[in-house]
Amino acid sequence: MATDEAGFTVRYGEWAVIAGGSDGLGAAFAERLAARGMNCLLVARRPAPLDAVAAALRRHHGVQVRTLSLDLGAADAVGQLLAATTDLDLGVVVFNAGAESTGARFLDAPFGEWRMLIDRNVGFLTEALYGFGRRMRAQARGGLIVVGSEAAFGGAARGAMYTASKGYALNLCESLWAELRPHDVDVLTLLFRIADTPTLRTVLARRGIPIEATGAVSPTILAEASVTALADGPVLNFDEEDATDPLTAAAPRRTRVEQVSVTLEGFYADVA
Repeated sequence: MATDEAGFTVRYGEWAVIAGGSDGLGAAFAERLAARGMNCLLVARRPAPLDAVAAALRRHHGVQVRTLSLDLGAADAVGQLLAATTDLDLGVVVFNAGAESTGARFLDAPFGEWRMLIDRNVGFLTEALYGFGRRMRAQARGGLIVVGSEAAFGGAARGAMYTASKGYALNLCESLWAELRPHDVDVLTLLFRIADTPTLRTVLARRGIPIEATGAVSPTILAEASVTALADGPVLNFDEEDATDPLTAAAPRRTRVEQVSVTLEGFYADVA
């Protein structure tokens, strides 16, 4: 059964929402949060995998679990998600959506494909952070976790829109961390190279590449590291190699966000 480790639900709240919680890293986040005593609302497009994860959480941790079948790229996705959480003692929201594995060059794919990626990785995330961020600010409690990628640090051929959307998410979440910290709301972006997920295994299988050759990290390890580091945002770079690198290391990035925030607060002191 789950235990409220170190008052985790007291600090954050009774319920966690996991967007993209049907398998892989999202399911791992749900399991790790349930292990800390949090009830879970699992959100993803396919009902069957959601139901399977929900049953496992109830069986192993004795928590309450709800599911919501939802296309996160739909125009009204955020509205549906906010409506589904109005009666919850909301504590943590995890945004684990945004994979892109086509490998297409920017100018070679139909623009409609990029529009769908933008709707999900940028549009949905922005609106959801706005809605849940305002709610958590009002209750003066909560945590927001965004699953990002080291792709946020720069562009690459065959990764234009993916790297761009991850860079956008990183900057937005660092800024939100600075704005919500005075209201006792934690914001964390998880960055990593590669995770051992069902999606990755499918892609690798098509190319005849064994998962062992990739150095992929267990989703459980990534999720546990993120939940543990939630209060130490704004960034967890799981594969951080140089703690002094101002681009990739968590501590220098935090310092920069703090310094620039102070400068901007002074410059805009007359703005409410």
